[in-house]
Amino acid sequence: MRRITTAVTAAALAFSMLALALPAAAVTGYDSQYNSESAFVNISPGQTQNFQVFFINAGTTTWTRGTSSQVDLAACLEDKTTCNAQDATEAGWNTNWLSTTRYATTSNTSVAPGGVGTFSYNVTAPVGAANAISRFNGDLVLSTTGEKIHPEGYYQEANLGNSQTGGAATITSITPTNTGTAAGGDARIINGSNIVCTPAFPTVSFGGTAAAVTSCGSTAVSVTTPAHAPGNVTVTLTNSGGAASNGLTFTYTDTTKPTFDAMAVAGDVITVTFSEAVCRQIPWSNAGFATGSGDWSINNVSNPAANIADTGDTIPTCSPAGAPTNGVTTAQIITNTIVPPGSFVEVTANETTAGAGTNGSIRDQSSAANTLVAPQARTATASSLETIAPTLLSVSGAVGAQQITLTFSEPVWCDPAATGAVLPGTNPWTYDSADITLDDGASTTVDPTASGAGTNPCPTLRANASSSFTVALGTALPSDRTYTVSVTPEPNDVQDTARNDLAPQSVTFTTGAGDFTPPTIIDARLVNNLITTDFTEPGDSFSATFSEEMNVTTAGDTLQIQDQDGTVFSLSCGGNVTCTWNTAGTTITVTITGAAIPAPPVGSAGAGSTPGMQIPFNITTLNGFMDLQGNVPNVLGSSDRLVDYE
Repeated sequence: MRRITTAVTAAALAFSMLALALPAAAVTGYDSQYNSESAFVNISPGQTQNFQVFFINAGTTTWTRGTSSQVDLAACLEDKTTCNAQDATEAGWNTNWLSTTRYATTSNTSVAPGGVGTFSYNVTAPVGAANAISRFNGDLVLSTTGEKIHPEGYYQEANLGNSQTGGAATITSITPTNTGTAAGGDARIINGSNIVCTPAFPTVSFGGTAAAVTSCGSTAVSVTTPAHAPGNVTVTLTNSGGAASNGLTFTYTDTTKPTFDAMAVAGDVITVTFSEAVCRQIPWSNAGFATGSGDWSINNVSNPAANIADTGDTIPTCSPAGAPTNGVTTAQIITNTIVPPGSFVEVTANETTAGAGTNGSIRDQSSAANTLVAPQARTATASSLETIAPTLLSVSGAVGAQQITLTFSEPVWCDPAATGAVLPGTNPWTYDSADITLDDGASTTVDPTASGAGTNPCPTLRANASSSFTVALGTALPSDRTYTVSVTPEPNDVQDTARNDLAPQSVTFTTGAGDFTPPTIIDARLVNNLITTDFTEPGDSFSATFSEEMNVTTAGDTLQIQDQDGTVFSLSCGGNVTCTWNTAGTTITVTITGAAIPAPPVGSAGAGSTPGMQIPFNITTLNGFMDLQGNVPNVLGSSDRLVDYE
């Protein structure tokens, strides 16, 4: 919904509005909250189009059709305050409204508090009317008195113009593939039926961005894809002046390969910089590459006879393996000799096999195919090893967790053996009270104690140095507790790659409050709509993204959806739909499987005024869904639960 002060074109979706303060409820026991509405329409003389708008019953009284608690959608004048009155320009558009001043009452027989009421009405463009945009203003009123329940400034618009729609097109496939590069510029063909090429080519949208339509026919259009961020988008085709088609999924991929951009040399540490975050999908090697060496070739140009071998680098192993998030833009190569200051050094990232053009061991975070461009060489003049000691920047730990994460100012590593195998004569870092303690400062509580290495232990080789590691605890962390964490390493226990020691030091951290906040749906959208424009056939799917990570167990979970005319579908994960979570556990994709979902018979529970689940529709109920703390979603309080084309 929008305020009257906002100018919107007829092609804009009708649920956009300015977030202005709304008046309070005006009738005792009655209150409403705008939920969503159907799109503005394009219309031709004599043609009938439908509007739907949804309001939540935010009061304490059930709205029951045909009784004294019936709630109507009343017509209002352009001033947005005078309601139960018809604008003279609307008279010829009235198509079986309740009256000249009331558009409709609820399609639902009753709407309990917290439920969603559907108001549906038709408009017919008068024959011979001039081209113009007609606005239909309204607000909810108590049917018996005409009192406004909660003025919100609703309106929808019909664009009466010169158009040749031929109805909405149906699109069936994208060829040669339904994938393309994030940079755009890929030639694709959208195949379908009822495509209208006059008076103008149709508009083809890729996730809300228009493609360039280069040719048009009744069963196919040729397009050049626009640029878009990597990920899935919905493709729709809209005939000139017509409604949007069904949607198909198109996947944008990142095909840009990372590059080795710069380097610096200090002592036996070479710092390399990349164009984007990278990680290792194959472990470091010092042999077997096209050059006969490994990932890196290091040449002391000042003294070719003293070329340099490396013992590894700090590029992390990709994690998670399929969709890594731990890539780094800088890493360190550890050499087996000290490079004299002033030496001119060349470092080459080698290609895996001759002519491959890439180092297949190192990739970016977007795709396993985006491997490091190679061979590439960079040069630098060696300097002395830096002498800045690492520091403990922060400590973190989740409520209920039995480990904490220590984060440092730079990558560090630890002496691994009790005998000081790496640095003879020294004591190793230990994961106990000799090297780390937690203290909340209260004598009445028992502090957690370090009990060993966590899931990400301190690396034991310089080449594997990391900017963080974890420490296991003997007991779980409580909520709302502030701890002082003290680390007391001895010399050579914990060092950076330049062998500077971590000194004893302390930091504080506070565990979080107990999480009792329910998750919400922050994005809902159609993913696939394959045959008809309804959501009903096998393969049709939609996604819902939540505000936080969810429990991804779906067995027995159910959903309920409702369209504009009141049709209700019940969806059962593992039954009539499959429910699939993404790796992060924040987005679920719901896909119809097996047979088409039948519409409830007219007159039965869940049957709307028009058979079928029309798009857009609302997610109204989630059963079995919860976040990691067991909080169930607040569906009605969600910012976006309207499943539509985006």
